[in-house]
Amino acid sequence: MNRLLLRTAFITFIALAGIAAASLPCGAAAASFDCRRAGSANEKTICGDALLSAADDRLGQAYRAARQQAADRRAFTAESERQWRWREQNCHDRACLVRWYERRQAELQAPAGTSLEAAVRLPVSAPAALPAPSAAGAPIAAPGALKLGLSNRQIADIAPPGSAPWPHYLRAEQGRYFYEDTQHRGALVSVRYYGVENGQYVIETSRGSAVARLTCSADCRYIALLALPGDVETDTVIVPNDSHSLPSIIVNDARHGLLAVR
Repeated sequence: MNRLLLRTAFITFIALAGIAAASLPCGAAAASFDCRRAGSANEKTICGDALLSAADDRLGQAYRAARQQAADRRAFTAESERQWRWREQNCHDRACLVRWYERRQAELQAPAGTSLEAAVRLPVSAPAALPAPSAAGAPIAAPGALKLGLSNRQIADIAPPGSAPWPHYLRAEQGRYFYEDTQHRGALVSVRYYGVENGQYVIETSRGSAVARLTCSADCRYIALLALPGDVETDTVIVPNDSHSLPSIIVNDARHGLLAVR
């Protein structure tokens, strides 16, 4: 009788431990973005799924490596943003996110002929419990080595319009972010983000002695540029957010939560 009670208690303990493990937040397999700022339904799904979160982190690393090697970083960044927008507009479940991560991982690694043995291969059905912390960040092996030899043009032809938001600055130091302006070679553009004030994103940029303030509200379809010191009413210039210009890139980094408030 005592042995039966002990066995029942042990089974109950194991079941409760499994439930507790499934409810723990993903720590070791962190996404490439700040989950505390996750806004869209897809971002929340990624943050709540250990395998998707790890896939996002690996894709972020592949993105940064590919961007460093890109001949035209501006075009590469614009295409990546189109990839991300496509995902946000078309993926409404985990299975779609899985396929999107697999495809993007393959596309970013293919130009260099990289083996995709460590590419993401995730189960379409969500796991019953998160993997142990020691294994959460480990790559999920693909069934056999897969190598793709697609050219950049071929990839552009098959890739749907969109990409995950990753910062475009080259480095960060003491609250400042340094961006490269491909239209003005030389000194980097220094950026400070002041957060949202009165419903507007407020960003200050400087190159040498030239200082400007960028502001935008709501979805930031338009950006207000003011050279400092200047008069807000007479000197402000309004430009569209085209996702290509440096002001657009900086503003979008702030909107995606990639810049910390000064």
